[in-house]
Amino acid sequence: MKSIASDLGVTHTSVSNAYNNPAKVSKALRDRIIAHARAVNYEGPNPAARSLRTGRCGAIGVLFNDQLSYAFTDPHDIAFLRGISSVCEDEGANIVLIPLQNKRPEQRDQLAAIVDGFILNAPYRSHPTIRQALARGLPTVVVDFDAPELSSVLTNDRAAMQAVVAHLLALGHRHFAIVTFPREEGTGDIRSLEDDFSDESYVVHERMEGCRDAVDAAGVPRSAVLVCETTNCEDGGQRAAAWLLRCRPELTALVCFSDRLAYGALAGAATLGRQVPATLSVTGFDGIDPPGSMSPGLRLTTVRQNACEKGRRAAEILLRPDKEGTTSIAIEAEFVIGDTTATAPDTGKK
Repeated sequence: MKSIASDLGVTHTSVSNAYNNPAKVSKALRDRIIAHARAVNYEGPNPAARSLRTGRCGAIGVLFNDQLSYAFTDPHDIAFLRGISSVCEDEGANIVLIPLQNKRPEQRDQLAAIVDGFILNAPYRSHPTIRQALARGLPTVVVDFDAPELSSVLTNDRAAMQAVVAHLLALGHRHFAIVTFPREEGTGDIRSLEDDFSDESYVVHERMEGCRDAVDAAGVPRSAVLVCETTNCEDGGQRAAAWLLRCRPELTALVCFSDRLAYGALAGAATLGRQVPATLSVTGFDGIDPPGSMSPGLRLTTVRQNACEKGRRAAEILLRPDKEGTTSIAIEAEFVIGDTTATAPDTGKK
């Protein structure tokens, strides 16, 4: 830049402003500087060098529990990232996706080092990368994650799940099971609702508490409700449903902690000849459309949450801070009764 300034007989500041603060130089001078720079094969300040000088790189890191491909295939995460990107586009910021499931963790840590702030999307609390990210002290917004000292965007998971289970109980269901994504990284257990569930995953913890609130109010023993952990996808839901229905044929309902699990459960029920909702009720959580390979068929009874709005609000807090201290935003999810729940059939068991 000093060389270009010398060639053109202008100040180094004018050349810098042509790239970094165009409003401070005339259009004619900027065009002249840019044209000469291109003629000598200079395309502008090096981003890495600029970040060393300014301490900023113009990117935010979005950390999430799964593999990188999950962010591009899961409808909820796609909508969440769409909300973030809408704000990033306006603010001229880039997004660095940092999956916590990574075959090369050293690359993950490098990605986390080149951002100006973080959005933590429902991560596991004790994951090393989460601890490292929080330890850096950069601006951070948490989504569906319990961290009172940080700005947050939270959904009413507990109340919404209580409404789901209360709906089934009101329909006479007393023999039902829960299908959830793992409560901790790498787990996949079969448990009961009376067992202790850590708060490693805020979402699983809150939804479990909502289920407990409902069964306690109805006088249903927690020990009677099985909890099956599986991967959060249609295949995982299908496997869990098939296992539960074979082991407990008296089950009349499956409470799934995501729509993807619920759509898989519908497929698993069909393979065993269980008719929904005549002999089996199924509920979900998210409010997403069925996968392309599945006929639209019945409208799922579910909790509809606005993932795009969650992403948008999180990015606004991070990129457009308007006050000191933390900000907490509540995104209310809506319980929607569809076609996949009905009065419990008489199984002959009490």
